[in-house]
Amino acid sequence: MDVTKSNFQTVLETLDDELENASFVSIDTEFTGLNSTEGRSNKLSSLDTPPERYKKVLNGSSQFVIIQFGLSIFRFDNSITKYVNKTYNFYIFPNTSTLPGLCDTKFLCQASSLGFLASQGFDFNKLIIEGIPYLNLVDEEKLRVILEKKRKSLHLHSDASSSELSEIPADQKGFLNNIISKVETFLQNEENEERSNAILELHCSTSHNELIFSHVKPRYPNLLFESSKKSNSGCTVIVKKTGIRNSKTEPSETDNYVVEMQKVEDNVGFSRVVRKITDSGKLVVGHNMLLDLCHILGQFCAPLPEDYDDFKGMVNTFFPRFIDTKVMATTKPFRDLLQNSVLERLLSSLLAAPFRTIEVIPATGFPSYTDSTTPKNHEAGYDAFITGRCFIAMANYLEDISASKSKTAAVHESQLVTPFYQKIFMMMVPDIPYMTISGPDLEPSREHVFHVTFPSEWKIQDIFHLFSVHGTVRVDWTGDTSAFVTLHRKENSHFVLSAMTESKLPVGCSVISYKAYLNRKSQNATLPSEVPDLSSRKRLSSPVECNVSDFPSPKKTRKDVKNVKLNKDQFVVSADWD
Repeated sequence: MDVTKSNFQTVLETLDDELENASFVSIDTEFTGLNSTEGRSNKLSSLDTPPERYKKVLNGSSQFVIIQFGLSIFRFDNSITKYVNKTYNFYIFPNTSTLPGLCDTKFLCQASSLGFLASQGFDFNKLIIEGIPYLNLVDEEKLRVILEKKRKSLHLHSDASSSELSEIPADQKGFLNNIISKVETFLQNEENEERSNAILELHCSTSHNELIFSHVKPRYPNLLFESSKKSNSGCTVIVKKTGIRNSKTEPSETDNYVVEMQKVEDNVGFSRVVRKITDSGKLVVGHNMLLDLCHILGQFCAPLPEDYDDFKGMVNTFFPRFIDTKVMATTKPFRDLLQNSVLERLLSSLLAAPFRTIEVIPATGFPSYTDSTTPKNHEAGYDAFITGRCFIAMANYLEDISASKSKTAAVHESQLVTPFYQKIFMMMVPDIPYMTISGPDLEPSREHVFHVTFPSEWKIQDIFHLFSVHGTVRVDWTGDTSAFVTLHRKENSHFVLSAMTESKLPVGCSVISYKAYLNRKSQNATLPSEVPDLSSRKRLSSPVECNVSDFPSPKKTRKDVKNVKLNKDQFVVSADWD
């Protein structure tokens, strides 16, 4: 079901019950782009550590936005031993309404990403015209504070007006109270209500005339006060009720406050869906989730933190239980059975032997997808559905091969999937194939990795020649004069540094271990930021950077990452696997 501004509120009202009854949910997103940073400093590397990878994603993709969010809700029906599904395809677009303190949203678009979505039939008119707005927690609170300050200011002004009576001589209070009573009676007179030209005459002295204009008139901004018939004995103040009909339809300041607060509520919009998912505590399933989680958190929850550990804490707060099916598919036993972990190809493999399917049916009367649905790849709702479908198939297979005699048909409840909780797939990094969000990350030995600096005129052949006696190597550039060199024959790593003493190296060349490089990088990081060290270009860029082709193309077109293994119990990854 497509969800836009026109039917969003109706869907939102039913979502609490649907999430409460859900067995698990799966999600997917589509973006306006993938990577905005050019140059080597943001290029993905096979030697990235989890903090480095997070930093690259943060720097390279934070200015793009989610424009479509797929939410697929799966409920296991014990009576028929099948999963019942409802899938929503939300169109999301930054709010275009005028609210005090809210800036007009600016975001980047990548031509290749939008062109790709257009080729898949994405409806950009529906997105811009009917897209659901959103506010993260910070922007929402900012608006509420502004409006509350405005309300208090008006309240204080009102109190000040009412307290003005106490600021005049006591002998004049009775007169003013009498005048106010007459004006109130005049306003409430039902006969005058029908007469747009009704007037009230207030006979008073000249001094009283001034009191009326200074203390009574400000109370009634919709009434017209005129002084006339001045004489030696006094004057008359004419109060006109002309325009009273219009004043009754004009909102008061209190009404304006309520209206503006409602605008804030309306513009929180899609963020409420994310909050409901969090509050439900249900298992959330995604595929290749790093970009998804970063954008969801930054766009709908709060600005992403610079620190990687803070990011992990933020993920655990909003998604305390999630599984990345890309981690599952690239892990034993699945990695030996699946040739490709790209989503649509993964589904095709999981619907065939040796995997056993559990049927998924759409909820009664609800437009949804089935296994026979014509593929709608890169529609967020459809991709969310097949992500959940893949999870069911893999969890079901773990049950099938389990030695346990008590097997569960509701495979989302299986204890065999718990090793995959809170892990995010890291593409291109064989020895750290995932980020561990709920604990310390893997720290593989990289004794066979060296950091090399060299003259700017060097080519890759020069690096190969330098290490030629140690066998085949892989080179990951980190700058014009630096690179990581990884030995394929790890047993030779102990001889590299002793063979490459300073006296034997070419002029302008140095070779240090990966550990020494990390230590040097850590020391450089402690230098005062206002006195940057520009003596070495390698300090200006972290392990490698990337252009558009290095980052995954819109979600499931990401190139399959080969040679990845996990390092945990029966899902052990051999460090030699490549």
